[in-house]
Amino acid sequence: MTSLDEFDLPEPPDEDLAPPEDPWAPPLEGLVPAPAPAATPADGNGAGDALALSDELSARIGKVTGTLLSTQIKAIAETQLAELLTPEIYQRIEELSRRRLAAELETQLVAAAHAADAAENPPTTVFGSTEEFVRVRLAPGYRRDVIDNREIRWCPQWWRHEEAISRLEALWRTWEHFRLDATTGMSVWWRDHADHHMSVLMSSDGPFSNCSVQHGHHTPDNAIAPLPTDPAPAGMFPDTREL
Repeated sequence: MTSLDEFDLPEPPDEDLAPPEDPWAPPLEGLVPAPAPAATPADGNGAGDALALSDELSARIGKVTGTLLSTQIKAIAETQLAELLTPEIYQRIEELSRRRLAAELETQLVAAAHAADAAENPPTTVFGSTEEFVRVRLAPGYRRDVIDNREIRWCPQWWRHEEAISRLEALWRTWEHFRLDATTGMSVWWRDHADHHMSVLMSSDGPFSNCSVQHGHHTPDNAIAPLPTDPAPAGMFPDTREL
C-alpha cells in the first residue's frame, strides 16, 4: 500500500499570511462605503411612520386616480352626447328653451302688472275702523259666556284699554288681509291671530281682569298698574332718530 509520504505535496499556506493578489480584482482605493441601513426603533414608531406615509400616499394616489377617471368619464359622456344630439334634437331643445323663456317672461310681466295695479288701486277695506270691526264682525262672530263664567273676562269699554286697542286693531288689519285669500285665509286668521289675541285679552290675568260685563270698566281704585320699570343707563339705548 502506497503511503502519502511518497508524494511531493505542497506545504499548506500559513493562516497568518494574506491571500495572493488577484490581478483581475478592482482597486480598493477611492471606493465609498455603502450607507448603513436605517435603524428601526425598538418601540415600533418607525413602523407607524411608514404606515402613516403609506396612508397619505394612498390617499393622494386615490385622489389623482379619481380625477383622471372623472375627466375620462366626462370626455366619454360628451362624445356620446355629441353623437346623440342630431340636428332634429338640437332644434327641439331650442324650441323648448324658447317656450320656457316666454312662459317665465309672461309670469314676470303678469306679476309686475298686478303689483302696479295694487299700488295704484289699493284694495278697499270692508270696515272703516277698529270699532266697526269689533262691533259688526268680531263681537257677533266670537261669542263666549262672559257673564256667568268668571274665567273669561271682557270689558264692554274695551276701547279704554291700550292693549285691547292695539290687539283688536291688529285683528281687524289681518282680517282685511286674509279675507282676500279664498282658500286658507280665514283658517290662518282664526288660528294664528283671532284665537291668540282673544285668548290673551279674555284671560283671567289679562287687561280685562278687573272688569266685568255686570259692573263695566274697572274703577280707578282697582285699575291694573303699569309694569314697573327703571330708567336705563344713559347712552345704552341711543335715540335712532338722532343717529
